Parts: sequence; C-alpha cells; structure tokens
Amino acid sequence: MNIQNTTQLQKQGCPFHNQTWQKEKVAEKYQPFSNSQLSDPYSFYQEARNNEPIFYSSELDGYVVTSYEDIITILKDPIKYSSKDNLQPIGEYTKETIDVLRTGFPFVSDLVNSDGDRHKFLKEPLLKVFAPARIKEMEGSVCATANRLVNNFIQDGSVDILEQFAFPMPLEVILNLYGVPLEKMTDIKIWCNDMAELFSSPLTPARQVECARSFVSLQYMVADLIEQRRKTPQDDLISNIQNSDLTMPDMVMVLCGLIFAGHKTTSHLIGNALKILLEKPELWQAVRQNPSIIPGVVEEALRYEAPVPTVNRTTTEVADIGGLILPKGTKLFLMYGSANRDENKYENAENFDIKRFQQRNTPHLAFGHGMHRCIGSKLALTEARIALQILSARLPNLRLQPNQEFTYIPTLRSRGCSNLFVEWENS
Repeated sequence: MNIQNTTQLQKQGCPFHNQTWQKEKVAEKYQPFSNSQLSDPYSFYQEARNNEPIFYSSELDGYVVTSYEDIITILKDPIKYSSKDNLQPIGEYTKETIDVLRTGFPFVSDLVNSDGDRHKFLKEPLLKVFAPARIKEMEGSVCATANRLVNNFIQDGSVDILEQFAFPMPLEVILNLYGVPLEKMTDIKIWCNDMAELFSSPLTPARQVECARSFVSLQYMVADLIEQRRKTPQDDLISNIQNSDLTMPDMVMVLCGLIFAGHKTTSHLIGNALKILLEKPELWQAVRQNPSIIPGVVEEALRYEAPVPTVNRTTTEVADIGGLILPKGTKLFLMYGSANRDENKYENAENFDIKRFQQRNTPHLAFGHGMHRCIGSKLALTEARIALQILSARLPNLRLQPNQEFTYIPTLRSRGCSNLFVEWENS
C-alpha cells in the first residue's frame, strides 16, 4: 500500500493503520541517551508497553522488549536466547579501538556473556566466595568501612553523598575482597567508569580509544594481582580461585567484570535509594524510626530504579515473542527498568511503596533471573542495607540540597545520577 492510501485510511479512522502509525511513533520516540529520557525513561516505557511492547530501534540496531511477561519468558529460555552479545558496544568500534583492545588479554567470555556449560565453568570457582555464610562474615568490615566514610564528612554539614559515600563504599568492599591496596581506588574508579562507557554508551572515536586503554590497564592490574597471589597466597578471592581450571584470560576477564559489577551497580543502588527516600522526607523518617523495614525498602528501590536497567540477548533460532516472529541472530534489549514497573505485574507499579516487600514476596528483575541471576546479589543487598542503616542512624535529619539538577549517567546498562548533594544539621 502506498503512502497516499495509508494516509487516507488513517484519516478515515482505519484501526489497523492508526495502530501502525502509533507503532512508528513509539520507535521514533525512543531516544535512550537524550536528557529527557535519561531523566525519566519510565513515561516512555509505559507508552511502549501500552502500544508496542516490542519494537525495533534503529539506534540500537535491535528489538527493545518492555513487558515483564515477554522478558521473563526470554530469561527462562537461555538456549533460545543467548547472552553471548551482552557486552556488545553501542555502535561499532573503530580500528584504533580494536588495536588498543588487542594489546590486552584475549576477549574470552565472562559471566555476563556466556551460556550453558561455559557459564557454569566460570561461576563454579566463585560460589564459595559469594556464599551467604561468607557474606555474613563480611558484615563487620562493611559496617566499619561505612562508618569510617561517614566520619570523613559528618562535621561538614553537606556533601556529595555519591562521591564521598555511595561510590567508595562498595569499591572498598570489593577491593578488600580481592586484597587490592586501597591506594589503587582512584585509578580503578576511572578505569571502571571508562569501561562502562566503552560497553554502554555511544562514543566519539577518540573517547573509544581512551576507554579501551582504561580497560586494558584494568586487565593488567588484575593479571599482576593473580601473579602475586600465585607466589604468595592470601585469604582473598583471587587466591581462592587459583586452584580452579580457569585460564589466565578467564580469570582476568571474570575478575575485571566482578570489580566493575561488584561496585558500580551497588553504588547506583545506594544512590538511587537515597534519592528516592530523600525526595519524600516522610519515607526517610520512616526508615530512621524503624530500621527493620530497610531490607524491604532496598528491594523496592531495586524494583523502582533498577541500577542495571538493560541486558542483551540474541536469538539462536527463529523466535516468537509476543506474536512477533524474529529470525535467528536478532539482537534483543531487555528493559528491566520497564518490566519492573509493568502494571500487569505490580499493583500501583509507578508508585514507590515502602511496604511492598514487607507484606509479600514480589519478585523483581533487578538482579536478573535463572542461571544469570547476579552472583553478588547477596553482597549488594547487604551493603545497601548497612549503608541505609548507618546513614539514617548517624544523619537522621539528612535532606537533599535544594535547587539541584539531577544528571543521569548516559549509559544504557547502568542507571544512576552523577551527583547527589545532601545536607544536615549536626546536633
């Protein structure tokens, strides 16, 4: 049908062509790196779920999936929907970027972009390290780290709570788990920020190369630690996986990924939770007055503002998703941030309900599902709980600084603000 006939049918109210026109509008409206959608992606997600829950994005060169039911169906079938492209860049790498990456270790698959037996092989040596009993033993040192960070700024009356607390706390925890000297923190933070951009943001050629160099630097730092632990084992994560069958490239990639995921996502979780609670002071006071609700508050924060809002999958055969037939090799972008607010799954999904996870066990997708559920989820929950417990106890009248603009980091696979300025009075 030509454009003229299509337009005429739309004017006459033809339902099919009105629907087609609406679908075109949904795809055109998807601008994930624009300031408006970085600030509020949820209004768009709601429109997409209502009008076209699966649509093709030319910017991502793949299909965006927004409904809970479709996403959970995909996650439950890792054979048909592979994780192999989960770290594919947004766009293409330049030759110069590829040349820099080749100076590092071979780009073997790690936990987030492996499937089946390969995934089990990589995860097995880590299970003891992230076992609940081991995480429980870490609580004392996590509390000590959080209190020491608060001590550094408590007399100041104001602070960027992300820069001075939410970012360094999880990074210190993961570095202690690795046995990495804390003087490496500044470099590692820069390298991990660049690593996030390399895999999750559209970049200029020059910035691509810069981020690739950071990723290679992180690889060689990790490789050096592995060699040190081979000579002098300690009671840390790197020493504990030395007797596994992982090759050096396996260990480098897995450990780089865990450094990144082990602090970036938890940092955003803490920051997102604080912003939500402080935007409604009555919520902060409820946490302060009844710390026992904090674990449920953390779960609701994960649902409401998922720190990992998007993951990739690739079809390994022809697939039917919500009635849409897609060929083998189709790239899918699963929007956890949308699924977690799907009104067909959650009552009053757009509202932050401080009691939601106190009253019932409502699963969310912030940590993924099935074999790819985040191996460090227990540690992240522990850190976020301790962070809110200590901040609410030591800074009971904490509030957001007025008139600040919230700028979200322009990456597809992370959600969090660049800064969060807060203030308080000391009693």
